[in-house]
Amino acid sequence: MDLWVYQELICELDIDLLIETGTAAGGTALFFADLFERLDRGTVVTIDIHADETRPMHPRIRYLTGSSLSRNVLDAVKAVAAEARKVMVILDSDHRAAFKLLELSAYAPLVTPGSYLVAEDTAFDYYPAFPEYGPGPAKAVAAFLASHPDFSANRALERHFLTFAPMAFLQRTETP
Repeated sequence: MDLWVYQELICELDIDLLIETGTAAGGTALFFADLFERLDRGTVVTIDIHADETRPMHPRIRYLTGSSLSRNVLDAVKAVAAEARKVMVILDSDHRAAFKLLELSAYAPLVTPGSYLVAEDTAFDYYPAFPEYGPGPAKAVAAFLASHPDFSANRALERHFLTFAPMAFLQRTETP
């Protein structure tokens, strides 16, 4: 259901840059690139700590290798975002609360007003698939929202309660 909601947001908000952390095998990046291709606009910038030559190639995907919080990666992403009109960010890398909070804070300024910053897998806090990680993304989202009044959770996007990101579709308001 989250992919369905993402494609609706990309179309409705006229997103032309989608930033994704946590590329893994590249399937989600390819999904977004294919959508952008059909819309005749848009780029996906996707980041992972591991390079993988077997990832799908597409002219609308730009792969970056490194930590999503490294200075080199952040500088590269900021340069691409500076050229975009509408930016949406999906954070799907390290799900530990401390890392996710740093990631939310680092990528929030790139989200254009009216668009979204999504912390994937907050469901892990409610249904701990990886209890050894300790607190996860939901704890990070709560802390982030407490200190960022220009973002609010849009629960209406949690269609039919089928989401891996409860309370984590964070919309940036028009004015901070």
